[in-house]
Amino acid sequence: MRINSFQYESKLRKWKFNTITFDRLTLLVGASGVGKTQILDAIEDLKRVAEGESLNGVKWHVNFAANNGDIYDWKGEFELDKTPVFDYDDEEALEENAKIIYEEILKNSRELIRRNEDKTLFNGQEIIKLSRESSVLDHLEEDFINQMKYELGMIHLNDYSNAPNEPYIISPFHANDALKKYNTLHKIRQSELDIRAKLHLAYHNESKVFEQIKARFIDIFPQVEDLKIAPLEFDYNEKPPSFIREHHFIQIKEKNVPEWIAQGRMSSGMFRTLIQISELYLAAEGSLFLIDEFENSLGINCIDELTEDILQSRRDLQFILTSHHPYIINSINFKHWKLVTRDGGVVKTHPASKFNLGKSKHDAFMQLLQLDAYQTGSELIPA
Repeated sequence: MRINSFQYESKLRKWKFNTITFDRLTLLVGASGVGKTQILDAIEDLKRVAEGESLNGVKWHVNFAANNGDIYDWKGEFELDKTPVFDYDDEEALEENAKIIYEEILKNSRELIRRNEDKTLFNGQEIIKLSRESSVLDHLEEDFINQMKYELGMIHLNDYSNAPNEPYIISPFHANDALKKYNTLHKIRQSELDIRAKLHLAYHNESKVFEQIKARFIDIFPQVEDLKIAPLEFDYNEKPPSFIREHHFIQIKEKNVPEWIAQGRMSSGMFRTLIQISELYLAAEGSLFLIDEFENSLGINCIDELTEDILQSRRDLQFILTSHHPYIINSINFKHWKLVTRDGGVVKTHPASKFNLGKSKHDAFMQLLQLDAYQTGSELIPA
């Protein structure tokens, strides 16, 4: 999928995002606390609603393109349930019991669903009463509903902060079945497996693609000479638990280092770089990646290289990033920037063109740094 525009409001948390438009690559920039992370979280909420969750006091309107070119408009609103809860950090308690007030779905400008508290119309005809505690996407099995759910399932909010300590996620007992089932690049990409599992499948079933991933990784980290995904090797006298012996781990071999280095001992920057490269090769077509503070855990060499990989990718992928890092902001053309500002609970985004920034990347970046709207997040925008 590719999101074209998005509106969102949380009456519970008193946040509102005015209409935001997105390109294939969008970089959200601005002062800390203006709402960049909340925008990413709100987009992920679309996926949660599509999966049947109830989001208390949330109102949304998204326009997105499906892989086959169909354009969907999906809007809706959950009531604000004011039932008091004791722990306002408890997401389940906050979202429990919220009911749909209205919901609409248009496909290529044609209305398919119109729903309110009393009835649901499908192609203009009233259908059976649906539970108001979840979206119509959770109830109907029409082709367009299944297509929407598939497309919204392509949203990925990336957080690999603890990933080096997590093994390849398919159970060893199911690994052989997975290798048989996902035996082509297309099947690997289209699977709903974690990217580490996809990398393992590519290691065995698509060696050409795996070698491309490995080569790109070694380009960034020239001290590495090899990469594999396999069970760890133990000395004869070592007797680790069976689940350790059987799981597959990502491992690297560095030059002049005799032993393989398992993923738990890899730096977080190296591991995240490998995952990012793997996603560019192995993600399903139409995937949407939400990456908060893109620079986290990455060294300068990784930032430059991964940013360039995203910009050069020819695959049908969409990226919505946030960053404060000058290397990232300066390396991405300002036509992809959206400056985020906030006035109370109202969040707005502004294209760089609104500020008459310079024509060169360097000039635009230096002017951005001087803007009050960038430094403070103030809503004082030039006319």
